Amino acid sequence: MTKNHNDDDDDASTSSSSSSSRKRFKNFDHNGVASWSDVNHDVLFLVMMRLGFIDFFAFSGVCKSWRSFALSNRNTFMASKPPMKISIEPRDNNEDSYCCLEDFKEQRFKTILPHSCDRICFGLTCGYLVLFGRETRDFWLVNPITKHELHFPYYPLYVAARIKKLRTILVFAPSISRWVFVLLHKKISFSVAGNNGWHHISSTCIRDLQYFKGKIYTLHNDFSLRELRLGLRQKHKWILLKPKNFPNPKLFNSQFVSSGENLYVMSHSGLLPKKIIELDFGEMKWVLPDKTTYAFFIGNRNYSAAFKLGSWADLQTQHKSSEYFLGNDKSRKCMFFYEQMWYFPHDCFNVNRFDD
Repeated sequence: MTKNHNDDDDDASTSSSSSSSRKRFKNFDHNGVASWSDVNHDVLFLVMMRLGFIDFFAFSGVCKSWRSFALSNRNTFMASKPPMKISIEPRDNNEDSYCCLEDFKEQRFKTILPHSCDRICFGLTCGYLVLFGRETRDFWLVNPITKHELHFPYYPLYVAARIKKLRTILVFAPSISRWVFVLLHKKISFSVAGNNGWHHISSTCIRDLQYFKGKIYTLHNDFSLRELRLGLRQKHKWILLKPKNFPNPKLFNSQFVSSGENLYVMSHSGLLPKKIIELDFGEMKWVLPDKTTYAFFIGNRNYSAAFKLGSWADLQTQHKSSEYFLGNDKSRKCMFFYEQMWYFPHDCFNVNRFDD
């Protein structure tokens, strides 16, 4: 009995030890190596942030754990990546076109772009490609990364001939929980997702419009600046801003460019910028940009943006660019990058929330 009792104790001890071992080593394979799904998150974050844009999608497909980690950190990752070239490549037999993204290391991401057959791409807004139907004259907005789509109805004016002059903004209006698509074509029009119609706003000649920090701003031919409050629940309203000084009226071909933190007006002569000025909202006056090296990514299709170089300082060696100096102050150095279209990764999951 004693022997049997001891045997039982030994069996219990062995069983307990085996169970403990299983718990201790449950995350290890037969070679004593930890499972990839259980890599420390701090280490995983360091690895993820060293990846290129294209590799990020392979990283997020390794396992459920990594996918969850990638999704929870994707905004941080995307914000750290420089812009990429983007192009639309047609396919045979009237099928939807390919969308091709290429980073500065010439890595390419290629995907089929829904609703692109027999449509013109006007550019981008808020991470969405803007596609206009040649025959249907409606708009499909497609995010090439998430594949999320938005549809806006038949537009009464034909805009295909003004591909370089059309300006578009996509914003989300929290008050009605709807997406609003705003476009500038001689006058401003907007359509609310899910509604079958357009609202038109007449005004004096407008050069450009821009979303900036929850508001929509317009630049007019006389270089006056206005804030536009869309009439989603009431009549729309213009608010005239009164800077203490005014830009030189000879600033031709001017457009807004935003860095997210600053709002600029850039004047072009051909491809080369002739002048860049910044609106100081605190002092409410136009000033030269501060003495920081900026990178301006200029696209022919509707959307340009500015960034402080930061960790992207090596871009100059990876891409042909033009150095330009503002005014006579050589310390105000900027770098310019030109492509038909740029895709900005930080916009991929970004939402422009309109303070309506």
